[in-house]
Amino acid sequence: MMKKYFVSVISWAVLSLFCLPLWGAPVASTNAAGTNLIAATAGGTNAAANVKYTTGWGQKLKEGGNTALVQIGLSVFGAGFIFERLFRLRRKYVIPAGLADRARELWKAGKFEELEKLGEAEPSTLARVISFIVKHRTSPMLEVSEICGDLVTRELAGHYQQAYPLGIVATLEPLLGLLGMILGMISTFETVALAGALGDATQLASGISEALVTTGLGLAIAIPFLALYHVFKHKTNGFGAQLEEQVTDLLSDWLMRKDASK
Repeated sequence: MMKKYFVSVISWAVLSLFCLPLWGAPVASTNAAGTNLIAATAGGTNAAANVKYTTGWGQKLKEGGNTALVQIGLSVFGAGFIFERLFRLRRKYVIPAGLADRARELWKAGKFEELEKLGEAEPSTLARVISFIVKHRTSPMLEVSEICGDLVTRELAGHYQQAYPLGIVATLEPLLGLLGMILGMISTFETVALAGALGDATQLASGISEALVTTGLGLAIAIPFLALYHVFKHKTNGFGAQLEEQVTDLLSDWLMRKDASK
């Protein structure tokens, strides 16, 4: 049971690690009144800067504008595939423990009808392959082996396809962050240009800060999604290797001996 949920625990630990700074870390920012300190200091007068503190990055996300909303929406879309992979990419759906041994016992007992219905009674990739082998046990081993390989490849391809959206999210998030930063910088420099040469310098600083929100958000989302994509891909490869090994052993035990006895 511990191995069964090991990937799930690691996955959510990674997500928590990178998402925690977005919601809990305090962030200090200086408002426009901070300009008075610069002006007063230049004139020889002391003044205190008016500094406000936000409770977390959740407040800063509002400054990301529409781009940040798209990034969050995209991450929610990708999260659906994370839950789907955590639920579907498990041993019992691909290569259940002990199934190959039980299939050998049923074969020795001559219970071929029960083996043929195994794919429906216990839905999994290995069970469906076993059912196919038994249904075509009178066919040449080479032909059965080739079709079994196609069945395994097709089912594993489905698992890869379901994990692929995580890679898409990991790729698009930094690009959206860069787009949001560029749009924010354009807006900021336009504001400074309209203010003239003696404009408020804090307008530039605060504008850059707002522009960088989408960049930070994009990286914070992309990193765990990319990590999870490779975790699921590695897990699928591991299941594929075990599945190939067990199918090969069954074909050898059942059909190769039959061909040799002819």
